[in-house]
Amino acid sequence: MRIILMKDTPPRLEAPDDFRRFSIALDERLRCDAASALAPVGRMADGDTDHGWVRPDAVRALSHRSGDADWDAGFAAMCAFAGKHGWIADDGGIRAHIELIPAMRPVGADAFRNAMRKFASGVCVVASGQGSARRGMTVSAFTSVSADPPMVLVCLNRSASVHDAIVAAPSFSINILSGAQEDVARTFAGQSGLRGADRFADPVWQDDENGAPVLSTAHQSLICTPFSAQAAGTHTVLIGQVVATSDARDTSALVNYDGAINATTARPAVVQ
Repeated sequence: MRIILMKDTPPRLEAPDDFRRFSIALDERLRCDAASALAPVGRMADGDTDHGWVRPDAVRALSHRSGDADWDAGFAAMCAFAGKHGWIADDGGIRAHIELIPAMRPVGADAFRNAMRKFASGVCVVASGQGSARRGMTVSAFTSVSADPPMVLVCLNRSASVHDAIVAAPSFSINILSGAQEDVARTFAGQSGLRGADRFADPVWQDDENGAPVLSTAHQSLICTPFSAQAAGTHTVLIGQVVATSDARDTSALVNYDGAINATTARPAVVQ
């Protein structure tokens, strides 16, 4: 197993069932401040830039198998083997060799945007707050995460004026727009001149019992409570647990494709 430490990314554990090797893979961009990079999982070895000491509790926290009897036994055996060879520090840290991962240059922003325009996605309005505190924004980066428990994620631009209000809200709604609601999408994208709660002047916006404004005429709405919020580049990845849904409307959906939004009618899947 090895612990992966990449720039601007939480630590993760690779090959958690491989108890025959143990190492740290460090993004070379973090080499100049390796001590800070290792801090979430352990510490650097004194006077040795090629090795670090990893806390066993950090390994357990990163492993999805932790708590499983077989995995726990394998990890305990690995630690016992390391102890026999002097690879366990006085504070319990496990000695690990540090491998540098070469930094890969990302594709240019324009090339990335052009590529992503070829992915058709639904158009949604994420909304939170009540009364004069209502806030909302148009997004197309939305997808399901889990069915049990039911969870979804949405990506919010951190430069948006409503970003902080939505991320900090105790509940929020994700309103999937119908093909006839292009004007709603443009309003919440800031193209109508309306700001803040003024965007919710239409009475079709109603307060859900969980405290989030819901578009009653949406193609479908989901009401969520926040589960986690993680910064990623220019955006925040907001994961919510779905606590309620609206009745779906048999309408066309609004789709964002190749830089334009258009209505599309859903057709039943063909079973072969």
